[in-house]
This record gives sequence, C-alpha cells and structure tokens, in this order.
Amino acid sequence: MKSKGFSLIELVIFIVVFSIGVLGVLVTFYNSLQHSGESILRMKGVEVAGAIMDEILSRKFDNDTPNGGGTIPLSLVNIGREAPDDSNTIQFDDVDDYNGLDCVTGSNGCFDNITKGYRVKITVTCATVDSSGVIAAAACPTNYKLITVTVYGHLRDERYVLKAIKANF
Repeated sequence: MKSKGFSLIELVIFIVVFSIGVLGVLVTFYNSLQHSGESILRMKGVEVAGAIMDEILSRKFDNDTPNGGGTIPLSLVNIGREAPDDSNTIQFDDVDDYNGLDCVTGSNGCFDNITKGYRVKITVTCATVDSSGVIAAAACPTNYKLITVTVYGHLRDERYVLKAIKANF
C-alpha cells in the first residue's frame, strides 16, 4: 500500500525552509521601513534651500541699485553688509547682505518664515560669466554676483547646495 502525504521529516524541512524565506522577506521589509522617511527629510532640505535662494534673489543686486531695478555703475558694485544686525535676515535689502551668514533657520531672526532647525551657510561673491556661459568667482567690481546657499540636512551630515547668479541690470 502506498501512503499519501508527507513524512514528519519532510514537514520539518519544509517549515525550516519556509521560515528562512519569510525571515528574509521580513528583514527586507523592516529595513525599508527604517529608511522610508529619509526621502521626505531630503525633500524638505531641498525645499528649505530653494525658499532661501528665492528670498535672496528677490532682493536688489546691490545697495546702490534703485528700487524697481536698474543698472548701477561698476565703481559702486561691492560685497558688503549694510544691515545693522548681522543675523536678522528681515533687514537685508540686497543680495550681498547675506554674505557670510551662518545661522539656524527660525532662530535669532534667521529666516523666521522658513522651516525651523536647518543650518544655513551663504556666500556671495562677485563673478564673471564668459561667452560660453562658464561662471567663475572674480574680484569686484563685476556685473554678476554668485550666490551659494548651503543647507545642512538632518540625515548623516547631508547638505544641499544651490547656486545662482544675480546680474546688474
């Protein structure tokens, strides 16, 4: 008589193999859950950098630039902060006021209208743009200012760097 079904040894081997497979799937699932929020934090860091860059680009090219825009003579172009408070960004009226700023958003007047808790470093330098569109830092005076915004994220020392040119026009 031929028996139908599985022997006890076959059943135990099946349970062991199945358990190892399920364990592998669960470990993969757990690891993906652990890192699922990272993309949201990265996106938030990029959005903070973009918002800061937008605020800076909305300012005048130089302190001597007339309200509403317009070209100023090269002899007046410089990099220097005219605002009385070194960290209160609400008082900054031209792009070079942001030069050298190193602060944490939402504290001591540092971009109070932007998500709090991100460290920000900003540099503004005079720049040149050659005929092929290559941008390089240069000594003042020039008709261009290179703005570099670096935002430090909350994940493993990540940083987000945006660069833009503001022109004297």
